[in-house]
Parts: sequence; C-alpha cells; structure tokens
Amino acid sequence: MKIINSLYRIILLFLLTNLSIAAQSKADIYNLFQTKTILASHAATFGALPLQTADGRFEPVNTFSSEILRKLHHSDKIGNLSSEQFLLSLLTMPEMWMHVPFIYIKNKEISKHYGLPERQIAYIEIFDDNGDYRLQKDVDAAFSKPPSARSKFDKDLLKLNEQIHIFSQLANREMLNLFPVPDDKNHSWTNENELLPVYLSAVADALQKDEWKTANSALQAIAEYQAKNSTLKIDNKKLQAELLYNRLNIFAFCKKFYFVLGAHLFVFAFVFLFKQKKSVKIGIVLQTGLIAAVLAYHLFGIILRSYISGYAPWTNAYETMVYVGLVTVAAGLIFARKSAITVALATLFGGVILFVSGLNWLDPQISPLAPVLNSPWLMIHVAVIVAAYGFFGVSFLLGITNLILFKAIKSCKYIKASNQLTVINELSLWAGLAFMTIGTFVGAVWANESWGRYWGWDPKETWALITLVVYAIALHLRLIKQWDSPTVLNWASVLAFASVLMTYFGVNYYLTGMHSYGS
Repeated sequence: MKIINSLYRIILLFLLTNLSIAAQSKADIYNLFQTKTILASHAATFGALPLQTADGRFEPVNTFSSEILRKLHHSDKIGNLSSEQFLLSLLTMPEMWMHVPFIYIKNKEISKHYGLPERQIAYIEIFDDNGDYRLQKDVDAAFSKPPSARSKFDKDLLKLNEQIHIFSQLANREMLNLFPVPDDKNHSWTNENELLPVYLSAVADALQKDEWKTANSALQAIAEYQAKNSTLKIDNKKLQAELLYNRLNIFAFCKKFYFVLGAHLFVFAFVFLFKQKKSVKIGIVLQTGLIAAVLAYHLFGIILRSYISGYAPWTNAYETMVYVGLVTVAAGLIFARKSAITVALATLFGGVILFVSGLNWLDPQISPLAPVLNSPWLMIHVAVIVAAYGFFGVSFLLGITNLILFKAIKSCKYIKASNQLTVINELSLWAGLAFMTIGTFVGAVWANESWGRYWGWDPKETWALITLVVYAIALHLRLIKQWDSPTVLNWASVLAFASVLMTYFGVNYYLTGMHSYGS
C-alpha cells in the first residue's frame, strides 16, 4: 500500500512539475483544468459506479459528484467540466485544486471579516501563513451556541466550514466509499482499498499521455471488485433510473416551459377578450395542450424520483416545492374550459415555484427516509395538504388579477372576465379548504401513530389550524351583508395566502418543533 501511495505521489509530482510552467496564477490553473480534462466517456463510466454514502444509501457516483459540486460551487458544472470530471480531477490533483477559487462563499460579511474575496475563494486562502485554520475560533463559538441563537453570520460560517471540511475529505479520499467490505454483515463500503490509488495514478498518467486504456482497465477492476465482494445486491435498474433522472434534469426543463407556455397563453387569453377569433382560440387550445404535456412530464419526474428513493417524494422542502408546482398547474388546468387566463396564471406560478425549488438553499439530495416519516398516513397527509396549497396559490393569483381588472374595467368584456375569474377564485378556495381540512385530520392520525398524541400545539400544527380558520373566514365573509362583494372575496384570497407562506416557510425555517425535518 505504501509503495502504491509513493508511486502516486511521484506521478503527481511529475504532473505538477510539468504543469507548473503554464500555471503561474490561479486563473492559469483554472484555465488549465478547462483544457486538460478527464475524457468525457471515461468520466461517465466512472459516474455510473455505485457508491455508498455516509447515511448508508447506494447511489451512482454521478449523483454523489453532483451533490458535492453543488455544495462547494453552487452549480452542477464548473466551467465546461461535468461533476464527474471535476471529482476525478480533484482526486487526482488535489494540491492544484487547493489554489483554484471555486468554493462559493455567500456572505459578504464573512469575506470582509477575514479579508477573503467575495463570491468564490480558494481552499488555501482559509489558512494563514503558519497553516492554521483561520475560521476555527469563530466556528467553535458558533457551534457552542444553540441553533436558535445563531446569527446569519454564524449559520453561513458553519456552511463555509462544512464546504472546507468536504474539500479536505475529498483531497484525502475519505468520502469515496466505492469498495464493499468482504463478508461484512452490516453491508458497509469503504474508501480504503489499494485499487483506488492505482486507478487515480492511471488517470493522472492518462492526463499526461492522453491515452486512457490503462485507466479504463483500472476502472473496470474496481467494478469487478464491487460485483465480487458486495454482501448486498445492488439494484442496477434503480442506479440506471437515477442516472436517467440526473441526465434529464426534468424539473429544470419543466420550469422553462412553464414560463414560456404560461406567458404565451396569457397573451392569447388576453387578446381573446377583445378579438374572439378562431385562430386565437386554436392558439389557446394548442398552448393548453402543450402545458398538459409538460405537466405529464413533470409527473413522470416525480414518479421516477419516487421509484429511485423508494418512498413518496414529498418529505422535505425541495420535494414538496416540486409537488406544489405540479398541483398548482394541475389546479389551473381543471378550470381550462372556463378560463384560459386561470391556466396561464397557474402555469406561470408553477414555473416560479420550480424556480424557487432550484435555488441553492433547497437541497435536492435524495436521502434515506427518517423513521418518523415512514408511514402511509404521512404520505397521504402531505399529499393532501400540499394539494390545498396549490389551490390556494391559484386563488392568490386570481385575486391579484381581479383586483387589477377592477381598477381597469372600462367595458363589459372586462366585467364579464372579472366576474368569471371571481367565480373560479371562489371554487378554488373551496377546493383548497376541503383539502386543508382533510389533510389536517389525516395529519392528526399520523401524529398519533408517530408520537402517541393527535394534537400537541407544535408550531406546524398550530399554523396549519390558523390557515384553516383564515380561509374558512375568507369564504364566509359573504354572509355579512356589507362584505358580500367580489372585491372583498378577492382581497381575502390574496391576504389569506400570507398564512400559507408562514405555515410552509416561516415555521420550517424560523421556528423549531417536531416538524423541523421539513426544512
């Protein structure tokens, strides 16, 4: 083993020496990595290997590398390098990557406090001239505080500390659990095997000579070792499904088309208010059909994720956002025959929701299901509650649109359209309230199964009840004579949505309770 590691170091030193002429600065090193790349086909084969994560889940290296790059760089690619190419390059040449400013730093206050560049830093910049970790004192202080007492500076500092720790582990090859432990009853995999340094040495040599035969053979040896020594049968169909899921990037695709189709349909629907021509009507039908097709693709993505994970994919913030987007667009399509504007607004909102789900503060990682979540009652509870959010979202948009129309009414066509949207708004509110009521009761059954009580005034439970009451009031205001008007109903549908935002985002990210896993 020592001989192999020494050989690796010699090859690496040789590589670094030859590259040092070109790499006179951080920018030069970065540009060098963009041209001296791992062969794409070899990286893809490497990405298809199964790997065991720290929480025991088996996933393709492709998934692992994507998650790592998102955490370090907040992107699925770095320049023209795929995540697998980046990971192999980092494993092969860690000393050079230490000097590349690619680690994302979010907080400008942290950059200013430590005299670091904004946005992106190099690993080496976190250490002083003596090799001491510059963040250590403040990280220890942040860890000593309870989570509720940590400032934004503390939280972002701990995230940066996690990024530095991940880079350090990768540089020391501590996270790449590619090798099953023979005859292990716990089915553990490890990164400690002589095949790994041999393989990475072959990759380093291939980068120099641009000849990948030896590296391909070394990679094949790892695959054969996995097949021979794994004590647990790996589901290759699920691995292939996950590779397909990663490659298609379904929800990003749907997001783009929701924006485009929603905007086009809104224009067609608005024009139809003035010119009810057959060509415009055909355009509306075609746009609606395309939205339905994208919605079906969106549903396919959720089903595929469910197959990969082994459970209904709405157990965390990212998954529920994706599901809310689906339900919102579906809720709009329910009213397609009555109002094309409703479909357009719902589709645009679906695109916004998927856009938010794709932001870096929501983690799309597939993880093993926590024991408390392993219940069919939970799956029903979340599915129904989130369906209510979709209808409430449609009502929110219709309310805003109607309030704008009330200000702009100058013809009977506007009046007719506004009255129609008000009726649809009320129907959407009733549907949302029905789902919210059923979901809350099912949630109580799940709470009794998981925690031994039906109701405990947990922040999430409390705000779910508040939301239920708020929407019940909004729908029954018309029973008061002076408030029985379309304007009041639409204002109520807009203002009531604040309780949904508090229940979904506020509780998960600003309050603590037994539902904290939702964040």
